[in-house]
Amino acid sequence: MIKNLAFFMLCSLPWVSQAHSGHTHGESHQHVHAEQAPVTLTHATIRDFLPAAKSTAGYFTLSNTTKQAMTLVKAEIEGLGRVEIHEHVHANGMMRMQQIDKLEIASDSQVEFKPGGYHLMAFEPTKPLKVGENRKLTLYFADGNRVYGLIEVISLKTQMHNANNGHQHH
Repeated sequence: MIKNLAFFMLCSLPWVSQAHSGHTHGESHQHVHAEQAPVTLTHATIRDFLPAAKSTAGYFTLSNTTKQAMTLVKAEIEGLGRVEIHEHVHANGMMRMQQIDKLEIASDSQVEFKPGGYHLMAFEPTKPLKVGENRKLTLYFADGNRVYGLIEVISLKTQMHNANNGHQHH
């Protein structure tokens, strides 16, 4: 009987995951996975913490395929206590980083999170990052939509290699 129950549960998993993938919660909180979302997430990487560093940075590309602007308001990464949206700005001949509360992504456009531009700053790891692993990334939008994806942990060396070759992914 236990073998039959285990077999039934194993066979049911694909159906449960398919049913879960496009569901909504409540009236305004739609949970959407990256591959079917109006905003898609690609090339997501986060650099491993450098020794004694209090923060690290995450990069990716967001594409808005809708006919309306979408506003990113929050991000979470599994195992990291705090994640902020940041941008680099030029002021008085200097470049500085600042936190932003929201980022509007125009309709039918894309925004690249990259060094020297928009990026995520991550702090307070509750679980150490390990190069090569993937963590769950959740992006929250002002209209209640959420997009889930995976963000790959990379080394500084890999990040530098990617930057020198003109791309953020491996």
